[in-house]
Amino acid sequence: MELPSRPHPPAQREGRRSSEAQIHQKGSHFGATHAANGAVVFQGNFVGLTFSKYILSYNHSAVAARADFAGHFAHAALEPVKAFVSRSLLHDQIYAQLGRDAVHSGTRTLVVWGLGGAGKTQLVLDYVQQHRDQYKATFWIEAGRKESLERDFVRLYQTLFGLHTSAGQETAISVEDAVTGVKSWFAGQRGRWLMVFDGADTIEDEEADGYINVKHFIPSTTALDVVITSRSSTAKDLTRLEGVQVGEMEAGQAAELFQKYAKIPRYDATAKDETLCIVKELGCLALAVTLAATYVGRTPRLQSNIKAYLSEYKERRRELLQRKPESLVHQYSESVLTTWETSYAAVAGQCVEASVLMTILSFLSFDDIYLELFCANGEVSSIGRIGDEAKTSWKSLVYPQQTVDMYKIEECFAVLQKYSLVWWKAEQQGYAMHKLVHAWGYDRLGAEEQGWYSQAAFGLVVEAIERCSRAPEDKLRLVPHVMGSFIALTRTHDKTNGITEDVIDEIVGVGGFTTDLGRWLETRAVEEYVLEKRRRILGEEHPDTISAMNNLANTLGEQGQLDEAAKMKKEVLEK
Repeated sequence: MELPSRPHPPAQREGRRSSEAQIHQKGSHFGATHAANGAVVFQGNFVGLTFSKYILSYNHSAVAARADFAGHFAHAALEPVKAFVSRSLLHDQIYAQLGRDAVHSGTRTLVVWGLGGAGKTQLVLDYVQQHRDQYKATFWIEAGRKESLERDFVRLYQTLFGLHTSAGQETAISVEDAVTGVKSWFAGQRGRWLMVFDGADTIEDEEADGYINVKHFIPSTTALDVVITSRSSTAKDLTRLEGVQVGEMEAGQAAELFQKYAKIPRYDATAKDETLCIVKELGCLALAVTLAATYVGRTPRLQSNIKAYLSEYKERRRELLQRKPESLVHQYSESVLTTWETSYAAVAGQCVEASVLMTILSFLSFDDIYLELFCANGEVSSIGRIGDEAKTSWKSLVYPQQTVDMYKIEECFAVLQKYSLVWWKAEQQGYAMHKLVHAWGYDRLGAEEQGWYSQAAFGLVVEAIERCSRAPEDKLRLVPHVMGSFIALTRTHDKTNGITEDVIDEIVGVGGFTTDLGRWLETRAVEEYVLEKRRRILGEEHPDTISAMNNLANTLGEQGQLDEAAKMKKEVLEK
């Protein structure tokens, strides 16, 4: 079996921010305005653009907006979902950085970034709702695609300057004219205004399809606060403010969110404990928790027996994570998995090597992924040594026909970090992945690809063991990756019955590594697997089977399982 030189990145999926390709306005209709609680709010026929605490709608009379936008309106509130759970620490970070205590000049721009599905948009909606009275108006702009951003700016320009046509008439407006006009309008404003660019993800590569130069659209005025939500961690470099990173929810917050959607009737201490187990399994990711809880809430057998959910999730993880949200309830239109496929496609478009490396990471541990795991100093040969069938290794997957060094690996991680698929943990001096992203990287592959990657990742770990220093702390740091790759390898090969003697020999070596460290729990798992395979392939009387039995007996003794150890030792002596 030969490994492919490159996996094929998936096609870019259509996101929730689709819009017209051309900017044409036809038959504009406007409602009136109403000043509520001292805050001026206004509205027009924008699709995807909202003002202050109101969502825009239509009527059937063409009315030009007044310069001060005073008048009457009655429309739906711009606010987070009904089941929103406050994340006070993150909210306070937004509030503090947009505060007006410090000396400042020009627009104050704040970036809120994080993994897709982490809850960035809902967090900003909560900020808008809580502080709506501090702003004269809030402009909400869909920045997920260049077309939607340009469309919304043209419509904003029309409203600000009262350029509304009668029904049936069409007006083509230059995007640049609209941008210039909006900037000039804000230059003369006083008070405090808020503009949100939601979903500005394609801001890295000027050559990429749909690239958005979001800074070009931001007016410069001391009267304006701007919030940008993005999956890109480097978006924070657009501004002098520190920004707000949105990651996992706190366990208690995630459990509260789960119950709001699941509506478990008997939410006693047992149900609360089980809910905590569920949200931790989901990595406390807002979208995953929301969709899982909604599924429970719509499934009576799970509502009445919440303990049944985790076992079902582990059996049907990919299917459950692919469930699409209901836009009216959740304000999302992408499942957990499809939101990451979009990021993966962007990574592959920018650096194929990074997308391949990310897949390999899904066959290791999701935490403390350190550079020395891949290479020590200098270059590493591109020819692998595990699995005679493959004749290749992880290095040939990532960089075909090239040597691999630490600098190339760092470049791959830098691209993954841009899209929040990994992040740097300074206290560990290593990278980490969200556990669901880690699981998705495995689940998205077919059985054959899982076989290739599991073998390549296990080969990586074997190489790391061989060059690992004698320092106990270095060896212990490697153990989670050893066991992660072992579990992935055995799970994958058990599906296909593709385990070979060469691979089993490598697994025996891994067992020796954990034995030397006195990690008896891990050693037992490895040795039980080896014994089961030796028996099946070689039979009970083969010397390798007897040796495997003896190793396991010794480990049982070290664990204090003396009766089991003695029984197995007796079997060994009788053979």
